[in-house]
Amino acid sequence: MNEDTKDFRTTSPPGDNQEVIIKPIPFRKGHHRPPSKLSSRLKRPLLIMLGVLFIMLAYGVWFVFTAKQMVFQIDPAPDQVSIKGGLLKMRFGSYYLLRPGDYVLKASKQGYHTVAYPFQVTKEKSQKLFIRMEKLPGRLTLTAHDKDQPSISIEGAMVFIDETKIGSTPLSEIEVEAGSKQLLIKADLYQEFKTPLEIEGMDILQTLKVALIPNWAEINVETLPAGARIFVDGTPRGETPLSLRLSLGTHELKISAENYKTWTKQLLVQRDQPQMLDTIHLQPADGRLTITTTPSGANVTVGGTFFGQTPIDIPLQPDVKHKLLISKAGYNKVERTVQLASAGTEEISLALAPRKGIVHFNITPQDAGLFINGKSQGAVPERLELTAVTQKIKIAKPGYEPYLTEITPRPGFPQEVTVTLQRRNVPKKTSQGISKAANGYPLVLINPRSYTMGSSRREQGRRSNETLRKIVLKRPFYMGVREVTNREFRAFLASHDSGSFKGYSLNRDEQPVVQVTWEQAAQFCNWLSEKEELPPVYIKKGDKLLAQEPLLTGYRLPTEAEWEYSARFANNELSLIYPWGETFPPKSKVLNIADLSTKDLLPAYLGKYDDDYPITAPVSSFKANDLGLFDLGGNVAEWCHDYYSIYSYSPSTLYQDPTGTEQGKHHLVRGSSWRQSSISV
Repeated sequence: MNEDTKDFRTTSPPGDNQEVIIKPIPFRKGHHRPPSKLSSRLKRPLLIMLGVLFIMLAYGVWFVFTAKQMVFQIDPAPDQVSIKGGLLKMRFGSYYLLRPGDYVLKASKQGYHTVAYPFQVTKEKSQKLFIRMEKLPGRLTLTAHDKDQPSISIEGAMVFIDETKIGSTPLSEIEVEAGSKQLLIKADLYQEFKTPLEIEGMDILQTLKVALIPNWAEINVETLPAGARIFVDGTPRGETPLSLRLSLGTHELKISAENYKTWTKQLLVQRDQPQMLDTIHLQPADGRLTITTTPSGANVTVGGTFFGQTPIDIPLQPDVKHKLLISKAGYNKVERTVQLASAGTEEISLALAPRKGIVHFNITPQDAGLFINGKSQGAVPERLELTAVTQKIKIAKPGYEPYLTEITPRPGFPQEVTVTLQRRNVPKKTSQGISKAANGYPLVLINPRSYTMGSSRREQGRRSNETLRKIVLKRPFYMGVREVTNREFRAFLASHDSGSFKGYSLNRDEQPVVQVTWEQAAQFCNWLSEKEELPPVYIKKGDKLLAQEPLLTGYRLPTEAEWEYSARFANNELSLIYPWGETFPPKSKVLNIADLSTKDLLPAYLGKYDDDYPITAPVSSFKANDLGLFDLGGNVAEWCHDYYSIYSYSPSTLYQDPTGTEQGKHHLVRGSSWRQSSISV
């Protein structure tokens, strides 16, 4: 203690009554050391560092209390893992502490694709992320060779993995994704090779050698003459003589040479069975005969076989005499004999001489005008000589309904047209009497007019495939008065048997013929045409019997439009819903259907109608309609000329004389019997 401080000390505490006097000390200038300059310079940074440490410590405490636990499970375990995103990431063993937010996990491992996986840390306390690393593709080297000859390498074999083509043999270090695969190898003349394949991946090279099993046999071909071209399944393979390697199975072998017929054969090639075909002797090529006539459309037969109508080009066997017959309704027949050289050609052009017949006219009133095939002939004469082909006849006079018909004059058989024109607005007859075919089958001429075919949606009983169509029928046609009978059909096909139903015969002479195909019905029509020297409507094309277009004048089946017109006609107009009237079932015996008479034969029948016929009734057993046609409702079903199709409703479309637009499909209006019609165009 120095002098400056001695006045503050006492030797004993003062008593209660003692006064303590504190005296001021005068200021005296002393000799104090000034503060250090180094301490002053360090003081501020030190304070800053302490502040930063405090903030970091506070952030760390805050981070620990707000971060979420994130566990990563990566298969397989990666070599390196890093996480991008966030300010602070803490790892504790198998998990990380991360603040909520968006991050990217990056993991890498040798032999695997590097993973860069974006993820989000949510506010959940503990979260897990599962990641599977994908192997790098493997490398595949593949070669193929003949199983029996390993030294023969097969090039160009197509290689497929899991049905995707990856190349052709040989393949060298092709990248293939790792995993289980299906390997398929296809090569011409070898069996397909299939096997499961495990691709290791991880850039590992795998080498595969495949032995393919031969799938061919050797075929040797020789021809006379040599040098003929060989085609296998349409592909040229060379010229004879030739040794071929053909794959197993059936092939079309075709051989052709100039001026010779093409030779074809279906060849069955079997494993380990080489074939040496017998020397093939090529036959001289057919000659070609071209026939034209004036007028055209004449029928051409060669040796009794119908070939078609003129103009026509016909192949004929060379160096052989052929008998030609050229005929056309209304013209004299022409017979010729021709002989052609191999691959030779010949043209025949003929002007056919017309045959004529006499037509007498008995017309009231007498000053009516006559039109033939649309051309005016002046006033109707008493008689006229016309070519013996179908002629369109129109007789007209102002104030009268015109009379339309068609007639085929016949040389030596004069015909008469007797007509009384009716004044306008007076109902006219719709049929001009009955005509008969050569076998006596009756037909009635119908002069149709426009009508609406089908059923409206409002009509009771309408089916979903029925629509309304506007039909224009411009061709008069002959309609069979009744169904064709068994007797009439057996005159064409004596062996036909209509059979029976539950002990009841369907084969009696006057019953309608049944169990008849559309083709048989068409052939029956051709048979009638032949009897009257009319052109056949149906001709054979390949394995089908088809109608010629445009329709010819021979006998044929009625079109659906003609059939419906005939079925719905009553009181000089088309007014019927059913062929017998407006109600179903009918109120009187007007048709043969499944009724009380069939109760022991059929599971379903009409209980309040009885027509007395448990099976098919003899034709014409019920009353005819206003056109004189029988059995348009009931009895048996009927074939039509055209094919079945559903037409969309089109109120603005007019269908003129529709006959169907596709050959080879035919419409069954009611079934397996039919009535025929003869059309004049």
